[in-house]
Amino acid sequence: MKLLKIMYAASGIIFAADSIFTGEYGLSNVNREIYRTAISLDKDMQKLDFPGFSLADYKVRFYNGNCDYVVEAGQEKAKKEDAVLDTFVGTSMEVDGEYQVLLPAYEKFSGMFDMLNAIGTVSQGAGDGTLSFTEDTYSENAHAAVIWHEAFHVWQMEKWEKEIDELMEPVYAQRHDETEDIENIIVKEADEKPEAVNLFREEIGLLEKAYHAPDNEKKEWIKKVLEISEKRKKLLSDSVSAMEFYFENTEGSAMYVEGQAYRFLEGEKAWEEHYMGEFEYENGRGKYYHLGMLKCVLLDEMMEGWQKKFDINCGLDELLQACIS
Repeated sequence: MKLLKIMYAASGIIFAADSIFTGEYGLSNVNREIYRTAISLDKDMQKLDFPGFSLADYKVRFYNGNCDYVVEAGQEKAKKEDAVLDTFVGTSMEVDGEYQVLLPAYEKFSGMFDMLNAIGTVSQGAGDGTLSFTEDTYSENAHAAVIWHEAFHVWQMEKWEKEIDELMEPVYAQRHDETEDIENIIVKEADEKPEAVNLFREEIGLLEKAYHAPDNEKKEWIKKVLEISEKRKKLLSDSVSAMEFYFENTEGSAMYVEGQAYRFLEGEKAWEEHYMGEFEYENGRGKYYHLGMLKCVLLDEMMEGWQKKFDINCGLDELLQACIS
């Protein structure tokens, strides 16, 4: 499913760039250092214990508005190649038969925020506010963490490409035509239902309480989380439930990985501020990133080694259920 592979974005910040950005010759030192920083985390990130997941296995493409500079572990020089997309995008996608990480050069982010301020949104994938940072707080370490986020999507696609395609088939079948953004389906069938919105807010609140609760109380809070989750699913169509499952489990887990990379680089306080702050409900897909991430950090406390059991076919709720069974 080619469209899925293009839209399978984590940061997923996409808008036309042809007339906005100009190319620069060579990959700048700041981007080289960002990549070195990301690669240097590999030993620490192995502690998360997702089987076979290592940034060192994947190529990373830095898009400078004109071309891509491709870097990989063990190679001193960045290789200049044609840009694979005529857009400004942070994503993971298939290039020449293999999945690779693609993200903008760090210098381009000021231009990105200027554009997003002009159009009034932070667009991730197709348009909602899921970026964890503002222009003032986005840093080189944040950029390095995003590389890990995107690399996790490469890992997911290598393991479950067929399953992900099958999961999203009923979602695409629901569109009126191939140009309709699936974001519209979420808004119409989930965000415009007050009861569904209230239950989502309640589920997030219960997850936060479970995370902060004493160990002997966590299971009771998780039980309530799962009850609310099932109640909410009954209000939604099968295709929307599939879409929510997709974003919660693929994007939520990738946001968890990104957050852990940032945590190693910046420390506990900065991680809490940018990834565990107060939740604000927004229409679209972004809220599922946060939902899935919260479930991952809760699993860290409840099920040692859960990463080895993580599977796109069952999802995070099944792992939480195992915690209380």
